[in-house]
Amino acid sequence: MNVAKRMDLLGSETAFAVSAEAAKLAKTGMKIYPFHLGDINLPTPISVINGAKEAIRSGKTGYCPAPGIPELREALAKDVGDSRGIAYGIENVSIQPG
Repeated sequence: MNVAKRMDLLGSETAFAVSAEAAKLAKTGMKIYPFHLGDINLPTPISVINGAKEAIRSGKTGYCPAPGIPELREALAKDVGDSRGIAYGIENVSIQPG
């Protein structure tokens, strides 16, 4: 199959290469915290458990808007803006998985 050369610019997923390197370092005795693949193997904080239960009870069980939950975007815009001395609005923030 012929693919446009510009597709080479996309690169590839690096998490698995990072995982392999982390495994090598772990074999040398180095303590590794495997945050790179998403499954951190730590207990879920009670605040997250309670928040999830409340979200389910209140009917928040579907997809949120594509750019993220508006209240979260507003809070993040304010927090980051305040810490940097810059005014950000909700239109400057998008929350994405991964």
